[in-house]
Amino acid sequence: MDARSEFEIKEVMLPDMESTFRIFAAHWRKVTPEWTYPQHTHPLFEINLLLEGKQEMVINGKSYVQNPGDIMLLKPEDAHESRNAGAGVMTYYCIHFDSDERALRELLLQGEQRCYSQGSPLALAIRPSLDKLISLALHEDEWKLQTKMMTLSAVFELFGAITGCLSEQTGPSLANTRASRIAETIAASLERVVLERAEGKLQMDEDSGETVQSVIMGLGYSASACARMFQGVYGISPRQYLSQLKLKKAKLLLMQPELSVERVSRLLGYGDIAHFSRQFKRWTGEPPGKFRARNHI
Repeated sequence: MDARSEFEIKEVMLPDMESTFRIFAAHWRKVTPEWTYPQHTHPLFEINLLLEGKQEMVINGKSYVQNPGDIMLLKPEDAHESRNAGAGVMTYYCIHFDSDERALRELLLQGEQRCYSQGSPLALAIRPSLDKLISLALHEDEWKLQTKMMTLSAVFELFGAITGCLSEQTGPSLANTRASRIAETIAASLERVVLERAEGKLQMDEDSGETVQSVIMGLGYSASACARMFQGVYGISPRQYLSQLKLKKAKLLLMQPELSVERVSRLLGYGDIAHFSRQFKRWTGEPPGKFRARNHI
């Protein structure tokens, strides 16, 4: 018998956890009746809570009108623009975020709903956390360590409320089939490759095909079978999924002004900046320098 357990009656262990959440450009803003914000995209999720007045937001060509308490939940790369649709001042709170928690991302990416009215389950679930974040932003004159910890606590409450509400609305995730398990394993491995390469823990080949091949080795299925299963679950090939991950990571890194474009290219596994610039332009239609210059969330 383990000596440590000789006097134990009961023990409950929490699972080991490690996850990354990023918050960008969270802001409270009061604007005049003439205020507008031009169409733009970014690789982040966004929550927009209207506090006062009336706002029109056009998302991917569809118009939504927000009243006080209504919440917009946007997905990465949603093309969106806003304007004050009322006769008086308008006040809103906006937070942009990203997470490497794949289950949370899958929940957030499901469905097509963008607007949640004041009395909807999601709005009711997350409003308390948003109110805490607003209060911390408005009533703190300086950014103290305590404020930072309280803000992080409110952010995790927010993610917990989102997860609980969306899980109830969407029901079980993908069926626990062989194909879905294989596809999720491949997706998680590709995400880990991109993350570890960006953190300098892993050398990633410029050739996406070689990276995918190394990931699926050892799964017990041929490359073509893995590709079919992945395509059936995610709707794209593993190589296309890897390209999406690289593009998303490239945009997030370019949004960090302390990183040079050359440094970003190396973090993503490119041997030279010219190759990265050409690839980024193929993905987005513009060079990385131009993306960085115009990217103001």
